[in-house]
Amino acid sequence: MESLQLKLAPNVCAAVGVFLLAGCARTSHQHSQVVATVNDHELTVLQLSQALQASGSDGDPQSTRKALASLVDEELLVQQATKNKLDRDPVMVEAMEHARRHLLAQAYAERSIYPKSPLSVNEVEEYYRAHPALFEHRKLYRLTVFSVQNSDMSGLLSADLDNTHSEDDVRATLEKHEIKFETQPLNSTAEELPLDKVDDFAKAKVGDLLVAGAENGRTLLMSVVAVEERPLSFEHAKPMIAQYLATVRNAQAADAYLKKLKETAKIAYAPKYAPRTAEPAHTSAQQPQMGVDPITGTPVSPVASARSPSNSAGLN
Repeated sequence: MESLQLKLAPNVCAAVGVFLLAGCARTSHQHSQVVATVNDHELTVLQLSQALQASGSDGDPQSTRKALASLVDEELLVQQATKNKLDRDPVMVEAMEHARRHLLAQAYAERSIYPKSPLSVNEVEEYYRAHPALFEHRKLYRLTVFSVQNSDMSGLLSADLDNTHSEDDVRATLEKHEIKFETQPLNSTAEELPLDKVDDFAKAKVGDLLVAGAENGRTLLMSVVAVEERPLSFEHAKPMIAQYLATVRNAQAADAYLKKLKETAKIAYAPKYAPRTAEPAHTSAQQPQMGVDPITGTPVSPVASARSPSNSAGLN
């Protein structure tokens, strides 16, 4: 039962949020055409349309039947939850309020803040040309990653590592210095690399060693084992770049709008939570390859953003 609840939770929260935001839209005359009833409760065309839109379906008969079946299942569970007064549970009340706030903020941003004009083909092509390592000269890197404790990284060790020319040399150097390490093979395309390492990898040759930033108290030493060309054509990358640039543009518009609101808003922090320095901007003005979702603050990347939020630098 727990796994079922976890699986349904995002959809249920989204449905609750839409219900709250729409102001009991299920009773609206405009959208009152009934597609099914569940224990005398009506499911409407609007609800079915929202379900189809959420699933990304084009509304073909099979998808429509599947979406309606999911709505029926959801309604049965909602009725049972209400019967058991789950809608009055403090945790659920808080979750519904969170969903309501998020949806209201997102809806206002989309309707009143984000630019409405489409991006030009020239803007998209300019980004494509400006980042050859992510597109035109995109590569797949086969790596061996050596993970060592930060405390073991000394100047002497770093100097010896600079003279390595293969993964065997790296292993021998670490053993010479009696450094404990873990290894892992890794295949990585340019966009999956740390943001600040994309250009370095673009210049890398087989046998080169690149040092990634410290993570969880460990330093990652990445030895290049093989390099393969994996270019992305402009036509293939165009829709993903456009989506990414739109996200960046939205973030910049949201930042500018919120900055103006904060100039006149009365904001008071409890002493424990008072900001010590100026809050950093959410825009990508200083991070040309990275965008941030204006509402959630989640970093996104040009092509990876077409799939899911990520800390990567480019396109899948």
